[in-house]
Amino acid sequence: MADADDAPDVVRFPEYDTVDRTILLHHDELIARYHAHHIGVSKKHTGGQRLPETSITFYVMRKGDDHAGERIPPYLDLVYADGTRPRRIATDVCALIEEPVALGIRGGNVVMSADNEQGTVGLVLRRDGKDFLVTNAHVVTDPGQPAGLVLVGLPNGGGSFQGVVRRIDNLNAPLIRSDAALIEVAAGAVESGKFRGTELVLSGYDEIGKNDPRQFFFVSKEFVHQVAWSGWVAAPAPITVDGQPRHYAGFHTFRVVRGQASPGNSGAVVFCRSANGLTAVGLLFGGALAINEVWVFPIRSSLAQLGIVV
Repeated sequence: MADADDAPDVVRFPEYDTVDRTILLHHDELIARYHAHHIGVSKKHTGGQRLPETSITFYVMRKGDDHAGERIPPYLDLVYADGTRPRRIATDVCALIEEPVALGIRGGNVVMSADNEQGTVGLVLRRDGKDFLVTNAHVVTDPGQPAGLVLVGLPNGGGSFQGVVRRIDNLNAPLIRSDAALIEVAAGAVESGKFRGTELVLSGYDEIGKNDPRQFFFVSKEFVHQVAWSGWVAAPAPITVDGQPRHYAGFHTFRVVRGQASPGNSGAVVFCRSANGLTAVGLLFGGALAINEVWVFPIRSSLAQLGIVV
């Protein structure tokens, strides 16, 4: 494949809106023709090295001769708001190896749903004198099933208390853009803004930028995992939730650079350090375990779905 620098019509750093438009306009055709699992935008990788230029990334189950679809072209035509111009963007191919799945959580502050599924506490909040926990909707209940009482384990192993699901995202939606649940617990039961594994306290919220250069972390199983922004997925991506096929969109992907993505990570909050403490940016809901990648919804949009404005 020719280097992008050698092709004058290839745009190395297009606007993300232009790339999203290109993917969304031709999404169904590209998925069918090239047998992609899903399509996103990320930085290009060659020979294991991360390059600075932006690419449209085709996520497939297998590369090379094992790939079932047509050969993915090295470039695609970009679609601009005022019509297609003679400009192209490089493509990249990432092998998932295994089907992405929603990650059930074990260990840490345990949440046990009515059907005996385990999850973990993400954010802990105090609003108007009431205490709340935020975790994934798929942790609290299965798609299509009503959410009832949940049992929340105390962080020190000293017992448990009941929580009531007050709001929950619809996991039966044709396209899921948030996977969150708001659980009310007894007043005074939470240490608001605190996470296991770190003494730092939540100080605010922020958005995740495309190609965000900051260092990010999440706490799971009493281990602080470090992650780095990898890509953005605007179009539908298939994922298995409690054994049922669903389509998620509008999330960021992160490479785990310290630790290992595993069952037990769902519901964790992704944050970065700031001068005043911790800044929450995302709610982890799933991932592609074989490539050590986690999938994360923007925290503000997930909280807004629950009626919480930050």
